[in-house]
Amino acid sequence: MRQRIASAHGDAQTTDIAASERDRRELLRDGFALGSAALAASSIPLWLSARDAFAAQDSGDAEILQNAINLEQVAVTAYDMALSGGLLSPAALRVARRFRDHEQQHADALTTALTDLGGTPPAPPKGSADVEKIADGLGDAKTQADVVNVLIELEMAGVAAYHDAQAKLVETRLLQTAASIMASEGQHLVVLRRLVGANPVPKAFETGAI
Repeated sequence: MRQRIASAHGDAQTTDIAASERDRRELLRDGFALGSAALAASSIPLWLSARDAFAAQDSGDAEILQNAINLEQVAVTAYDMALSGGLLSPAALRVARRFRDHEQQHADALTTALTDLGGTPPAPPKGSADVEKIADGLGDAKTQADVVNVLIELEMAGVAAYHDAQAKLVETRLLQTAASIMASEGQHLVVLRRLVGANPVPKAFETGAI
């Protein structure tokens, strides 16, 4: 029987991880390994704004979920931009498409949780302009490496936000959902870092810290 990894959007089969590894190997054969890639300076305000939104002292579960949904919606739109930008190789497109679907599933799960609490989900981003407010630089990307590094920044911000949310969420089921999504974003980071030749696991426990 195949092992499964639990996530907020159901069980992710190990075949998904194997496919990601296959795509990474194809990218390396294509010469896309660029050596160690550092996060751009633009990641710092993104990281701080995400942490501030989730970790405010007066945030309740509903407000945290609204912020989480917004972040996931931005991630979906960012991946859509990456997919349509014409800079990704076929192997990178497969990775981005898979991760885009994960982000949509996260947003859907969080939206269901928020509506169960009687809350109203935020409106999705209207396009690239709204994404640029959070993931600055994606619209100016000139290479595949530029695109992947912005996606790394966005995933880092997500991990940091969910990490901080653990100290604020009250309901157990929401804690479980947030932890599961955080783990999924951490898996994304491993694959994306490998695409640019960076250390895939720079520390034992990923918190999104810069």
